[in-house]
Amino acid sequence: MIDIKQVVSVYSGKAGKCACGCAGKHSYASRHRGDASKRRGYAVDVNDRMVSRVVNLLNSTDRTKCEDNLAWVDIGNRTYIAYFQEGTQS
Repeated sequence: MIDIKQVVSVYSGKAGKCACGCAGKHSYASRHRGDASKRRGYAVDVNDRMVSRVVNLLNSTDRTKCEDNLAWVDIGNRTYIAYFQEGTQS
């Protein structure tokens, strides 16, 4: 079960494509806005609703895969990814 408090950002994009942002969108949790903006070098797109939506999707299926500091699942033609705080893993 993924703890939303550990999730820094999420990604929603086309399945089978890279997750750089060219085929989808990254959204950040407001609680991690400062650190994420500093690390990225620009103000990040904060959307707690989308973070919650992706975490709920990941928690609702047994097909979710976890590796290092992220979890992901493909549902239909979309890929959903949650990126955890460094040093934590759900």
